[in-house]
Amino acid sequence: MNPSGAPVRRFGAGHGVVLALSVAVVTAVAVLLAQFVAVVPGDRAYAAAGIPATGPMLPPGENPLYAIQEVLEKQSAALLRGDRAGYLRAIPATQGELRAQATARFTTLTALRVRKWTMTTIGIPGRVDDIWKLSVDISYCFDRDDCAPLDARVETRWAVPDGRLQLVAYEGSDRPWDDGTALVVKDGARVTVASADADPAILDRVLRAAEAAAVTNDRFATTLGGAPQRYHVYVAGDEEWLEWYGGASENAAAFTIPLAPGVSDVVVDHGTVTSDGWATTLLTHEFAHVVSLGGENPPYSAWWLTEGIAEYIANTDGSVLEDDLRSVRRYLAASKWDGTVTLGPPPSGTSLADANARYGIAFLTVQYLADRFGEERMLAFFTQVVRRDVAVDAASRSVFGTAWSPVAKDAASSIRAAAQA
Repeated sequence: MNPSGAPVRRFGAGHGVVLALSVAVVTAVAVLLAQFVAVVPGDRAYAAAGIPATGPMLPPGENPLYAIQEVLEKQSAALLRGDRAGYLRAIPATQGELRAQATARFTTLTALRVRKWTMTTIGIPGRVDDIWKLSVDISYCFDRDDCAPLDARVETRWAVPDGRLQLVAYEGSDRPWDDGTALVVKDGARVTVASADADPAILDRVLRAAEAAAVTNDRFATTLGGAPQRYHVYVAGDEEWLEWYGGASENAAAFTIPLAPGVSDVVVDHGTVTSDGWATTLLTHEFAHVVSLGGENPPYSAWWLTEGIAEYIANTDGSVLEDDLRSVRRYLAASKWDGTVTLGPPPSGTSLADANARYGIAFLTVQYLADRFGEERMLAFFTQVVRRDVAVDAASRSVFGTAWSPVAKDAASSIRAAAQA
């Protein structure tokens, strides 16, 4: 609930499932590689110079492919067995920054309970001057031995000073666990929360709210394809908010990133975690994307339905309806709505108040469908349109037994009546 009546900074118009449905499955471009270097955040690359000869021996003129594979295999094995010394063994003590970053990454990945981590080279290294370039695919996952693996790719650069292989450069990933800073990780029954923020009160509040949100969404998940193995929430500080997964748009308070079937990450701006109630509402909305989308990207045209059901699920105490109705009333009073219920995401430059109104219209449309046809059929309609990409009219005829046009017209009338009440 928003007692002040001011627009809620929940949504934005350009990033993430919550924001514009334009997100693609995000592929990380780097992870901690080999035993020689740590990732630099963002899209920057780190060039190592003067690294002591600590890598595998390589005969003159030999392609380094097999030596690179050996290095990656040893590093992966050390990570999975929790061998910090083995993980860091080949990083010289003189490379303090690299060693510190590698230590931070090892600490974070271990705290997140990394269970799968394989690194597969792609093709054969190509040489430019004295530098070898090679793509590497990473498959990883957390929590359980049977966890669903995620894929990432990194572009690596290697050199062979004094006959020994060295990793000298690679791009940095925008994944939260891969920014070179150790995250604080806490576990609940269904949720893992990781934070770059040093304030333990914020982390504890997010964990409490996330556990409550998980209970609500686990109930809906039984109809929407099943609950995730575990919910993962990353709490971003000011700097991380601008970098993780490419950063969020200006009006967002949180966003959800589909990564693979059954797996999504949620990122929350630490500055918006102002109360238990608000944090619970926010995370219930985000977890609704996790369970309703199942790690897949929805059709762009289904923005209204994707966001509407997230608002519907988040409306556990009526506060979402109260806030959304307030925004919709102002929107309609300003004659900004033409009666279309199948709205797309807020265009770039949309004010926060108008963006919230579009979410409100989406919610009220979903609420109308649930009231008229029952929640079970509303969820079945959602599954047809969003999960199976069935045309709205075809889904309406199949699930509701009637064409979509009169349903949409009645929904619009219902929204106008609610806004005037």
